[in-house]
Amino acid sequence: TMQKSAQIKHSAAVREKQKALRDIYGGMMTTTDLTKELGYSSRSSARAWLRETSIPGVRMGSQIRYETALVAKTIVDRRGMA
Repeated sequence: TMQKSAQIKHSAAVREKQKALRDIYGGMMTTTDLTKELGYSSRSSARAWLRETSIPGVRMGSQIRYETALVAKTIVDRRGMA
């Protein structure tokens, strides 16, 4: 069906984005990484995006990082919603 085809395309797009981001950033991303990836000029914009999307942070030492796979999926999920 059409819906099934869209789901398959969406899953493929998610996998592609996850691989691309993992190749660049590894398994976790910093706020600085997100700022660059999202095309923002300030980290506060990236932090606002994180709040909006409810992506949980993981404390690693003194930094908070975000799972690359989840960031990638969220970016793909939000395409065309702006």
